[in-house]
Amino acid sequence: MINNSNDINHYMVENQNLKEIFEVARQITSGLDTSFIIKNINLFIYSKFFPKFLAFVLKNDIDDFSPIYHYYNKKEYEKIKLNFETIEDLTAFFETQEFSQISFDQFKKIFKNKKIISELERDKPEFLIPLKSHKATVGVYLQGAKGDNEPYSLDDIQFCIDILSFTSIAIENANLYREAIVDRMTKLFTHHQFHENLSKHINIGLRYGNKFSLIMLDIDHFKSFNDKYGHLIGDFIIKELSKILMASIRNVDFAARYGGEEFMILLPEIDSDSAFLLAERLRKKIEDYDFKNEDQESFKVTVSLGVIEFNPAHVKYNENIIEPLDQALYKSKQNGRNQVTLGKY
Repeated sequence: MINNSNDINHYMVENQNLKEIFEVARQITSGLDTSFIIKNINLFIYSKFFPKFLAFVLKNDIDDFSPIYHYYNKKEYEKIKLNFETIEDLTAFFETQEFSQISFDQFKKIFKNKKIISELERDKPEFLIPLKSHKATVGVYLQGAKGDNEPYSLDDIQFCIDILSFTSIAIENANLYREAIVDRMTKLFTHHQFHENLSKHINIGLRYGNKFSLIMLDIDHFKSFNDKYGHLIGDFIIKELSKILMASIRNVDFAARYGGEEFMILLPEIDSDSAFLLAERLRKKIEDYDFKNEDQESFKVTVSLGVIEFNPAHVKYNENIIEPLDQALYKSKQNGRNQVTLGKY
């Protein structure tokens, strides 16, 4: 039974907090992109407590457990690669402990890896919250002191725990979704995901007149390269070339591993002239690139490319644009390889 005005105020605040938590949970669980999830949670918690900073420590990518520090304060958002090898020591600690949160001072006394402690304490966090999903600990959340330097109440910390329990599930779902749509070796999108995306762009182009272009590229003489150097070196070349592609395109562009040594790039709002220039830059960059492995062995490869722009008069389905693009790539190979050919309908 509620006996006094303090009880009434407490329950009113608690009720409002629950409403806010469920609204934000609804927003973040509708997204399948980790950056989207983190951005929304950062803005929400910041507006609540105005902390000096917020940060998430998460693994870098699929099969890559190197730690990335997603740092946020009122002025900036940064993704920082932390100076320790793997997030697994950190997540394993919280897997074996029952903490729903822990002060950073207490964490320093218990946690054994001094290198990780040194990296995490530079921003002077007040507390840590493990990001525990149904299956695993997907990362760790850190929060700095309040902007007014007042201490956090137990209700404040519980509020953060509650909202981050939803965040953990959202991040795990985003990770699972990424695993489903991304090629594990290259971290580029899969063949299937490329066709899904291409179909969407064709439909948008037909309805609204939006333009886009495609680049298709293939590593020259790759079977002979594999026969000569072995599949491990071949895999290394594919991974490095994928990094070159990702470093050469915009965030809105869509790069996919289309086949074994074949790649696709979808370029929204780009015409064929601009796409051809990008393809030529890629060709030259790959030709000049020194593919040097961990043993400091150097390798050289070239690529052949085809380019085509979406034309609504000729394209209704994916195959209508893929076929002339594939023919353009074939002409590049037929005419001597290591060149770009513009496709025709």
